[in-house]
Amino acid sequence: KFSSQYILFPVLILLSALLGTSFGEVVTLDDKTFEHQTQASTGMTTGSWLVLFKTARCPHCAKLQPEFDRLSEDEELMERGVVLATVDIGVNPSTANRFMIRGSPTLLYLHKKKLYPYKGKRDFDALKEFIMAGFMEIEAQDIPTPPSQVEFYIKMAKAIGLELKDAVMGKAGMAGYAILVMVGMLLFIVLSIIRLFTAPAEKTKSS
Repeated sequence: KFSSQYILFPVLILLSALLGTSFGEVVTLDDKTFEHQTQASTGMTTGSWLVLFKTARCPHCAKLQPEFDRLSEDEELMERGVVLATVDIGVNPSTANRFMIRGSPTLLYLHKKKLYPYKGKRDFDALKEFIMAGFMEIEAQDIPTPPSQVEFYIKMAKAIGLELKDAVMGKAGMAGYAILVMVGMLLFIVLSIIRLFTAPAEKTKSS
């Protein structure tokens, strides 16, 4: 009697070759390739995906990367059709906004058209246990569809609003404070422009 994994694994390997998915290595995804390779909002025939959302200068992301590389080479995970991937949220705003990523590193497990956020320890054993069975202990979420242009700006505005809220409450990181400063500067510029155009009119009316 053959286990279904002996049939599933070769099929996934064939599909990965056709779609550019790689088992045994960490795949780099971006705004253009994310949906095509993961098929997250369609059939997910390319396998299950553990995606690390990171930034280039994040020390915690750099510390996690070796553990992530080990996972990509684990035979049990490969047999289950699990693919490891990373997304640099600093240069891929569409994907980051789609999943409402607010910090790095953020780990999401995409499995059978559902999303499972990972909140545990960032080491090989804990991550593997989560993929093998741990994810079933948390509530599954629907995978958001690729946003339209309007939805992209709405989500971006929402993300900025949340960062501003955290900054005001003193819970934001450097990104939140930077956004707060930028918004303050933008308001100052807008008010200055309004004052520049309204001042002559007020002066003429008074004379």
